[in-house]
Amino acid sequence: MDEYSAATRAFPSVSVVIPACSMDRWDSLREAVASVRAQTVQVLETVVVIDHNPGLMAKAASELPGVTVIANAGIRGASGARNAGAAASRGEMLAFLDDDAIASPNWLESLLQHFKDPEVVGAGGRLEPLWKTRRPQWFPQEFDWALGCSYMGMP
Repeated sequence: MDEYSAATRAFPSVSVVIPACSMDRWDSLREAVASVRAQTVQVLETVVVIDHNPGLMAKAASELPGVTVIANAGIRGASGARNAGAAASRGEMLAFLDDDAIASPNWLESLLQHFKDPEVVGAGGRLEPLWKTRRPQWFPQEFDWALGCSYMGMP
C-alpha cells in the first residue's frame, strides 16, 4: 500500500500546477513552490510548467528538486500552461497556483474540504495582495479587484 492509498489519507491525491513564463519571477516561483511544500496536506506532486522560455526551463529543472518541470509546447499563455500541467498530472485532484502567489499553509486543506460533498466539482480561494511594504493608505480594499485579488464586498 503506497503513501497515497485511500486507506491512509483523508483527502484525494492532489497535483499542484504552477505555470511560469519569466525569469523576472524566479524568486516568486521559488516562494510559490516552497508554499506548496509547506501545506498541511501533502501533495502527490508539484508540476511547474514553463511557458516557452528555454532558459527558465533549464534553471527550473536544475534548481527545483522534487518538482516535475515540463515545457508548455502548446498555446502560449497561462491557460495553455495550465492545460499542459493538467495533462501531465497524476493526482485525483488538480490545484492551480500562480508563479507570483504564496499559498497559505492550509490552502489545500481548505479547498479539499469542499469535495466531501459529491456535488462539488470545483472550488476557489481568497486572493490577498502581497504588498512589498504595506497597503497604500489611499488604496481601498474595494479596489483590490484591479490587482486580480479578492476585494471588500466580493460575494
